[in-house]
Amino acid sequence: MTAAELRSGSLAFLRRNWRLIVATTAAVVLVGALYAVFAPVKYRSAAQLLIDPRGLQILKNEITRSGDSTDGNLVDIENQRYILLSRSILQQVVDQQKLEDNPMFGGGQPGMLSRIAASLGIRKIATDRRARAVQALADMVEVVRNERAYVLDVVVTTPNPELSATLANVIARTYLEAQNEAKSEIAKRASEDLSKRAEELRKQVQTAEADVERYRAEHDLVQTPTGRLLGEQQITDLSSQLGLIRARIADAQAKVDAVDRARKGGISLESLNEALSSPTMTGLRAQYAQAAQQEASLATQLGPRHPALIQAQEQMRDIKRQISAELDRIAAAARTDLARAKSSELSLQRQSGDVRVSNDKNNVALVELRDLERAAEASRTVYQAFLGRAKELGESQGIDSTNARVISPAIPAAKPAGASGPLILAGSLLFGLTLGMSLAYARERLDDRIRSRRQLLELTGLPVLATFATQARTGDRAGRRALAPDRATFRDLLARLGVQAEADQRSVALVSRHRTALSTQLVAGLAEFARWEDLDVVVVDCGGASSQLADAFEQNAAAATRRGDVRVVQLANIMRTGSQRRLRTEFDRIAAEADVILFDVPPPDEDRDAPAILDLVDSIVPVFEAGELDRNVIASTIEGLADHEERVAGVVVIGELAAA
Repeated sequence: MTAAELRSGSLAFLRRNWRLIVATTAAVVLVGALYAVFAPVKYRSAAQLLIDPRGLQILKNEITRSGDSTDGNLVDIENQRYILLSRSILQQVVDQQKLEDNPMFGGGQPGMLSRIAASLGIRKIATDRRARAVQALADMVEVVRNERAYVLDVVVTTPNPELSATLANVIARTYLEAQNEAKSEIAKRASEDLSKRAEELRKQVQTAEADVERYRAEHDLVQTPTGRLLGEQQITDLSSQLGLIRARIADAQAKVDAVDRARKGGISLESLNEALSSPTMTGLRAQYAQAAQQEASLATQLGPRHPALIQAQEQMRDIKRQISAELDRIAAAARTDLARAKSSELSLQRQSGDVRVSNDKNNVALVELRDLERAAEASRTVYQAFLGRAKELGESQGIDSTNARVISPAIPAAKPAGASGPLILAGSLLFGLTLGMSLAYARERLDDRIRSRRQLLELTGLPVLATFATQARTGDRAGRRALAPDRATFRDLLARLGVQAEADQRSVALVSRHRTALSTQLVAGLAEFARWEDLDVVVVDCGGASSQLADAFEQNAAAATRRGDVRVVQLANIMRTGSQRRLRTEFDRIAAEADVILFDVPPPDEDRDAPAILDLVDSIVPVFEAGELDRNVIASTIEGLADHEERVAGVVVIGELAAA
């Protein structure tokens, strides 16, 4: 669509609907003006509350859960919004501010409008002054949640700016006090419940411990100060003593073996190992070494018979005799100690065996005892946890653990809320125009009539060959209209149809559904102007409307200079036998005698002879009147011509029709 067509279509749209658009806009602007003049002035004030989703963790394991889930936090914030708007909070505010006596909040008797609304069932009148005040306050309060933060705005709208700010702050403060009281009350009840439960658990612990002691006594399961059973402690002690005795046995046996080796190999200083050491033996070994050194020195200086050398050798022999005697003493002591140690070992083994036999008899009892002890310990642990939690909750009752605080108190508004008068009027004008245009568009969409050549082209796919204007009939009081004589339009239509003196296409079917006087005048006008072009014209009336055609020829006679000839033939006279062959023969005869044949034909769905006629003509032209351009009618007409669409040249419109 070109810009010119778009502009033309828009202007046509406005011409058709300007009354609706203007009326709608005026009505909306009037309503807006009345609202701007008579609407009460309102002032908005807001107090901001920060809701901490994590809560205030004053004590460990506080009963209020910490915020660890985003979805859970959002739900908690939404819950707080409903609490702020709850009746309990608003009732406290009404009582604190004595709003039930304020006429702004329904003080006194209900107004006329309230009584009328109640009578119509629109709203129920609160019989209680306090209830009316609470309802009025609820209508003035709005709690808005910031989607990007854990912040709630308590917004109050009243005709008084100071009152709006005061009520917003009072609501916020009342909410905080109520939350703190609620948490304290919850902590108190929880502490009492935990204390009762702790007392029950204490009795359970006492019973469990008594069961342990009774079972231990019944089965002679004596416990040592260290917490171990007596039998277990005895086995441990005996095992330790056996270890010591066996070490003594090994040491004594080593001494005996060392003495035997020394006796067997001869007594020498080298054979005396550490196992045979003693203070006496150590001294004797030192003396023997000194004597041996002296004897070796004298042997190099003196002769073998020298008295000094002989004396030194005798001293060495005396020391060996002392060493031998000491070995005998050590061996005797080791054998004695060995015998005593073995005897002690046998005694300890017998004692250990007896204790183990006794413990084996008590194994089943010991298992049961352990179960009883574990049960008692579990009960003791639970009891201690409950006791500690009850103590914590008791201490928390006096602590402010509210997870909300005021971050921005409300202040009186400097100017009224809402739009100003000029802005309301401007908005009303814009809305009225939009609504009017929308209603006009909807009406046009719901209207099946065709109002433009573009719409007709989109629906039919056929060009508009000509558009003929109409005029009022002279002296016709009924207001009927006649086809305006337009020589140029007729001439252009004949040219576009190829109706000329030497043209091959000389038969045209004008298809008109309603066959009104205007469509008949069109056929007559075409015939008259074809005659003016010096053509012989035959008009075939297919609808039996010879009187209308005759009238039409009389009306158009003055518009043309009679040069050719015009004959009107009734289709009934041609097809009186009902023969298709008769129609073809007659058509050929007429075609041989005339230059142009015009058929005034009804649509094929209205006349059974129409299809046969349409098969004979060179061009088919549907004729529509602008005042009767219904989509369904046009679609039905074009659909009836589907079998002859290759010869449909275009459409002709009678009456005014916009370009777009």
